[in-house]
Amino acid sequence: MPISFGRQPRQHLHSSYGRSCAGAHGIEQQRRKRKRSAMTSTSVASSGTVETGRLSSWTKIAYAFFGLSFTMSTMVNTWQMFYYTSFMAIGVGVVTTMLAFGKWAGAAISPVWGWLSDRMYSTSIGRKLGRRRAMLLILAPLNLLFYVLLWLPNMPVWAYILFNVGYFAIWPGVTTIDYALPSEMTDNSKDRAQLVVGGQIGGAVGSFGLSMLNVYLFNIWGNKTWDAYFKIAMLYAVVGTILLVLAAFAIKERPYDPSTDVAAADKDAKGKTNALKQIVSVFWNFVSVIRIRTFRNYLYIFLTQIIFRNVRGTLNSYFIIFVLMLTAQDVSLSTGISFLFGIAFVTFWGWATSKVGGLKTYRAGGYITFVLFGLILVMGLLKQNFTPTQLAIGFTVLITAFGLGNSGIVNAQQYIQAFVPDVDEIVTGKRREGQYAGITETLSTVVQALVVAGTGWVLVLFGFQSGSETQPASAVNALLYMYCLTPMVLTLLGNFLTYRMHLNDENHKVLVAEAKRLREGGSMADVTPETRKVVEDLAGMKYEECWGHNNIINISNRG
Repeated sequence: MPISFGRQPRQHLHSSYGRSCAGAHGIEQQRRKRKRSAMTSTSVASSGTVETGRLSSWTKIAYAFFGLSFTMSTMVNTWQMFYYTSFMAIGVGVVTTMLAFGKWAGAAISPVWGWLSDRMYSTSIGRKLGRRRAMLLILAPLNLLFYVLLWLPNMPVWAYILFNVGYFAIWPGVTTIDYALPSEMTDNSKDRAQLVVGGQIGGAVGSFGLSMLNVYLFNIWGNKTWDAYFKIAMLYAVVGTILLVLAAFAIKERPYDPSTDVAAADKDAKGKTNALKQIVSVFWNFVSVIRIRTFRNYLYIFLTQIIFRNVRGTLNSYFIIFVLMLTAQDVSLSTGISFLFGIAFVTFWGWATSKVGGLKTYRAGGYITFVLFGLILVMGLLKQNFTPTQLAIGFTVLITAFGLGNSGIVNAQQYIQAFVPDVDEIVTGKRREGQYAGITETLSTVVQALVVAGTGWVLVLFGFQSGSETQPASAVNALLYMYCLTPMVLTLLGNFLTYRMHLNDENHKVLVAEAKRLREGGSMADVTPETRKVVEDLAGMKYEECWGHNNIINISNRG
């Protein structure tokens, strides 16, 4: 059974999600005070807030604009290094160091964006526009500025270093909001599944469209001078920014009430805070969530899939060229054909996830991936028995079929992530979608950097020779086993770990009902034994320590 909320009647802006109790200071007098405060506070317009019914088709389509706008980052990942080394005459060592430094800066700043966007309702612009929308409308022009600066010709190296740090520090703010929105925009499980699918399709279409459009534009402008790349980058800058702004005005948000006023939890018993405490809060909020059992279990699943996908992606071209002894054209062919099936696969998994839930579809995708990489391993071991044409066809078929398993895993992982903030709310009494989105973005960047470095070290250890058209048997074997066994082992481990996740349909309904009861002023003393058991199982702590009676948000809170 899928997680389902059903259709509910539209409610008043402030009563859509009820009202939060006072957290650790949840005495009755303070609860009444917060109720009055919530009723008199300025709130975002109802047209931009979450409704308890289904999302409109336009809202779902507009959310896919995020994925389409990511062509800006695809252009950076694909052509920036070539642009700097070929036309700006910057050494490859300097460029790789510069890009690595920028990405690490982005990883460090990602938790800040999640922390800030959760707390934007503490500002007047946040209450007027919405906490996610306000943050996005601030970030979009900043991203445009630094994106343009990346491509300016004939700048000194120190300037490019600053521009890259600025860009890679700003861009994670955009992606953090993107990750937060499926949970922010709706409580309906089918809508969440459709949002995840829409975002994935938007990203796939954007990447494919960029590749095709680049071919066309290079035919017109040529590809031997810097100005062609600059003009293409500027085109994507304008289009991508327009898409981000359109998406910003179409998104739905939870209303301003005590549950979304996350900044209130940062204050001490006297209602005060300071800059130093807020800096500490950013990093404390990043690590303290590990105490929540459901998040820990989700984190293990997330890490298994992102590690194997990064290892596979990093080694893919090397595997095709040095293990199967095929050509670079075969790399492009397998990638292009996989894309043609990718959208159909994503659509299928979106439908399946909405029907049976994310955990079951994750396992299905994992088992498909395990079998396919087992077959690729056999093909690699027996390659001498096949002609190059047979190997090319066989690998293309298998890697295209892997798209079915991979899209199932990714779709399910993102879907499961959308429900983690629901457990966080029962623990903290606050809606912190941005916090978990920031953690996801940070870990994605860190894992990517570690995988690239780690696989490189392993290949060097086994005798890989850069610049050589062939490799020693030890390096070929290392490529074969890393490429195939990493996905096989980690998909099985990930599938095993899904059984530790107890956030099923029945438990989730109990969780949501209890959070709603407490928001509306219900007493924690009135909890039923069945509800207590579910909450404690999902939270990993005693019921009395939940609903803000802990220091997960505020390190100084004694509960």
